[in-house]
Amino acid sequence: MTMIHQASNQFEEVCSLASEEGWCWKLGCTTCGHLHFRYSFSELAAGKSPSKPKWIIHHKRTYYSGTLGPLPKTYLEDQKAILCKICCDADIKKIASTCRFPDWLGYLGLAIWHLRSDSEHYQKLSSGWAAQLAELVTENSNLRSKLSEIAQGEGILNLKDLEECETDLKVSRWRIMERLL
Repeated sequence: MTMIHQASNQFEEVCSLASEEGWCWKLGCTTCGHLHFRYSFSELAAGKSPSKPKWIIHHKRTYYSGTLGPLPKTYLEDQKAILCKICCDADIKKIASTCRFPDWLGYLGLAIWHLRSDSEHYQKLSSGWAAQLAELVTENSNLRSKLSEIAQGEGILNLKDLEECETDLKVSRWRIMERLL
């Protein structure tokens, strides 16, 4: 059985498990439809956690409809509110330090994609994650300014912003490697 890094947040735990087990996070996947994440989001909304023994979502298992019902394609607004709260409380630095790069950005992207709405909960998630991401990207960059604006409630975090974060973080890694050589 996979060991989950001790995390204080259920979304962090899902990310850790996904990274350890190599879950698919591709938004347009036509093979599995990132089913492990879809079912995980449903389970998180129901108050379950990957750190508990009864958590059944694991990479080797791909058939859940008999136990959990059909593959969730959308989530009810009350489920989204619960998930936004859980995700908002997640520590992105902890996720980045315990999960593969760039996979962890893909995990955030799936949450953004599935939880997006006009709700106050989603706005809070968007602002909170933008603030955390701003701390990870290049200082004094246009991206950092944009993320800071989103953190202040001027706009919504989207998938393109995460793609820009990925690019920025890749370039930062290369700069660090060049300095070490």
